[in-house]
Amino acid sequence: MAVLDEVLRNLDSLTDEELASLMSRLEVEKLGREKEKGVVYDSKGGVTACPHCGSVTIVKTGKKNGKQRYKCKDCNKHFTESSNTMLHHSRLSEAQWRQLLLGMVQNLSIEQIADTMDVSPKTVWYNSNKVMMLIYDIFHEQDTFVDIAECDEYFVHMSFKGKRDPRFFIYKLGRLPRHHRNYAEKIAYLEEAGLLEELEKNPVFLEQLLKGDAYLEGTNRDNVCILTGKDRSGNLFTKPVCLGSTEAKHVLEYFDDRFEDDAIIVTDSTNVYNQFAEDNNLQHEKILAEKHSKGAFSLARINAVHSILSAYWPDAKENLPATKYLDINLAFFWWLEKNKDLTAQQKVDELYDYLTDKTTMELSYEQLRTKHIGLDTKGLIPDHV
Repeated sequence: MAVLDEVLRNLDSLTDEELASLMSRLEVEKLGREKEKGVVYDSKGGVTACPHCGSVTIVKTGKKNGKQRYKCKDCNKHFTESSNTMLHHSRLSEAQWRQLLLGMVQNLSIEQIADTMDVSPKTVWYNSNKVMMLIYDIFHEQDTFVDIAECDEYFVHMSFKGKRDPRFFIYKLGRLPRHHRNYAEKIAYLEEAGLLEELEKNPVFLEQLLKGDAYLEGTNRDNVCILTGKDRSGNLFTKPVCLGSTEAKHVLEYFDDRFEDDAIIVTDSTNVYNQFAEDNNLQHEKILAEKHSKGAFSLARINAVHSILSAYWPDAKENLPATKYLDINLAFFWWLEKNKDLTAQQKVDELYDYLTDKTTMELSYEQLRTKHIGLDTKGLIPDHV
């Protein structure tokens, strides 16, 4: 501010030529800074500079898919108003994008959104995941706890939705895909996949497959653990951390630097939080299983979050995403919870603003399809599926 004050104090002493030179220099500086952000707009929303080189020597070159195209006379590159945004290369209209966002806010199925937009379910799947990936990219740190934070785990079934390779399920996971099949239908599935004959050479394994997942009884390894926390100020954390039960190392990793010095952590009677609380000198209050509260402390807030998650991914619907997309889906759930006081239309407007902001994030269909599983698999499944 000191530099600005000095400039303002000396404005009256500038000649007309010096003032014009200053104005020109300021305009060049502004364009240079805007260049780093992408397309430059004037006060009326019109494009004024090239996003590639910053030149103001640009011309309109017609429209494509309803979007105005421009050409830079200096670098000869073409661009549109959506260049360097998540809408770049998109063939969806603004109305369709808003329909997609509304469907996501309303937690509709992919098929329901596709019908509304008059596009394929694959298009909806790809673009909705792009939106969630962008939200994850912006808000992946989530919140820091400042007062009394209730923490607990939430579990969902491991899911390989979209995976259709029988060998992956049989030889990588040691089970059949999760579909309701009777004994004869399981035999038919293996025969159709061309695996029955080779599996008959290992009758013990074959019988295990046909009986179901009995070998997993008494374990929790077929579930994904979501670590959750919420404090009384409304700060929220929810991320998938591992397959099976969470361990002390996961709490240490994901809760590191997430608690203010005078915050209090409230958990159930599990011991996985003990080391974390001790290392961070936090007051640790445990709620016994047979108790609902301990004085002023309870797990009511985090239990409410779990109830909302259960409604968000109801067992009766096919909304639960594949495990490798669980992290970005939870980021979107987190965003919805943080903005729950907004109307549906306000949420759509906010999300659309994110899409039209300049970003360096690029995400192709192939990159999304081959996404890494963002949690500790404990060696039970491959990191890429």
